[in-house]
Amino acid sequence: MHTKGRSNRRLLTAVTVTATAGLALGTSGPLAAATSGSAASPQVIDGTGGAYNDWGDEGTLSVSRHTNSNATRLWQTVLYADGARWRDGNGVNRPFTKYDIDGSFGWKTKSATKWWQAREELEDVDGIVGKETFGHADDFLDGPYRGGQVTYSGYQRDVTFKRLSGKYYVKIGTQWKVAAYNWRG
Repeated sequence: MHTKGRSNRRLLTAVTVTATAGLALGTSGPLAAATSGSAASPQVIDGTGGAYNDWGDEGTLSVSRHTNSNATRLWQTVLYADGARWRDGNGVNRPFTKYDIDGSFGWKTKSATKWWQAREELEDVDGIVGKETFGHADDFLDGPYRGGQVTYSGYQRDVTFKRLSGKYYVKIGTQWKVAAYNWRG
């Protein structure tokens, strides 16, 4: 577990997750899938039980997979919470802001994802959000609480998602929308 630069709250969450991980083996949430032909594809970000192990079985987000979706919007919210930075054309690191949360996995999101992966010392620093990246991020989820509230404890700020009937929702303006892989709105 790497803890440098983390707030005490985030460190406490990580310790709690590590201490209880043995109890959760084999209970990670199922990957929501719909079959079209013989191949299964993810439909929504989902989870059951404690939120700290919800995302390790999720699909892939990248510039070529589920590029425009509320699942991407959920990931961008994590980047914002952690104070991620993206590199502009001049090589200057810029903050990933609330205004960058648009549900479109473009070059800013890819760059900020690489920054996040490097900061978290992940094996793959490739700008692709797959099982390793999602699985590491879910270590900092807490809940669900009343009304399905799930909190992500970020380096810079905490953000809230909802998990209702096993599906994650992300806030868009004043409305909660399902964190689906194939659409946004």
